[in-house]
Parts: sequence; structure tokens; C-alpha cells
Amino acid sequence: MPHVFLKPNVSVGQAGKGSVNNEGNQLIETHLHHCREIIETDWGAIMRIQSEVYYEFAPESEVVMRSKLTQSPATCFVATGSNNLVHAYCLAHPYPPDRVAVLGRVNSERWAPSANLYVHDLAVQQGSTGRGVAQALFHHLTSVALAHGYRTMSLVAVQQAAGFWERMGFLSSTAVTIDESYASGAIFMTRQL
Repeated sequence: MPHVFLKPNVSVGQAGKGSVNNEGNQLIETHLHHCREIIETDWGAIMRIQSEVYYEFAPESEVVMRSKLTQSPATCFVATGSNNLVHAYCLAHPYPPDRVAVLGRVNSERWAPSANLYVHDLAVQQGSTGRGVAQALFHHLTSVALAHGYRTMSLVAVQQAAGFWERMGFLSSTAVTIDESYASGAIFMTRQL
């Protein structure tokens, strides 16, 4: 599947009032966050956020995290505030719908043209939670996934995040065995697009 960079500079947030910019891309205006492609200088913030928010398992290495971006740059983003600092990130890539990506491992196999998009990680720094940042990143990801022809999404919900993912339209599934690299209580979830 070709990677098309759709709406790389979409502003998103809680306001929810849409407009259209000069290129015809829909914008959801707010002063809170702005979704954009990951750039080299974002990696320090991405790694800081990852180690700040995950406590049930060891953070993944930067090499592993970067491999997700390498595999699918069109479906990996950061959310920045009006100060242009990274407040959150999302890493997603094609992956078979009946498998769980192992934590801490570089995905050496390319799964395109899988119609399933695996949400490997969506994390919001602690000071930015409760402001709609996660929802904004997820809605941006959904728009891009639809534009690329994905039909489903899957993920493993960790640290009691299943409720959030249910609100985003995901359903839990016992059809897939969770890899032991995840902490107990992890839940495999899927969603139709």
C-alpha cells in the first residue's frame, strides 16, 4: 500500500468546530493540540513520555520505537501544544489482525498490504491528560487509516486503558493470545473502520 501523507498538519482538539484550509483539508480548530508527522527532534520527548506513562512493563528502546515509524511513517504522529512541544504520540503500523506485536522487538517483517492497522502505542504525557489529546490523535489516525484503505484496527490495551478504547469503538476479543511481554490484565481489542 503506498504511503500518502494526508493532512500532516491538522489542528485538533476539544472545540470540534471544523473549517477548511487553503489546501482543502478539514481542520478542527483549538489552541490545545496540533497533530503532525514525527520529526527527528521529537524522539527525546517521545521516549520521555513513554517512560513517564508506562509502569507495568519496561519501556521499549528507541530502536524498537523508531522501527514502527520506519514501517509506516504515514500512521505515526505527535500532538503538540501552542508552544510546539510534544504532548503525546501515536505509533501505528500494518499488522495481521489475528496477531499481537511483541513488546521490545523490532518488527523486521513488513505486513503491507494488510487491511489491519495495529495501534502499537498512543501515549499522552501526564500533564496533558484529560484535555482530549488522546482522542484527537486517535481521530487523526482514523482519518488517515480510512484514506489508506485500512478496514480494521487492533491493539492491546494495557494499564486499565480498555475503557478509553471502548469509547473509541474497540471491542475486546479473546480470539488472540496476548504475548507474555505484556503485563497481566492486557486486553486484545479490535475495531471496524
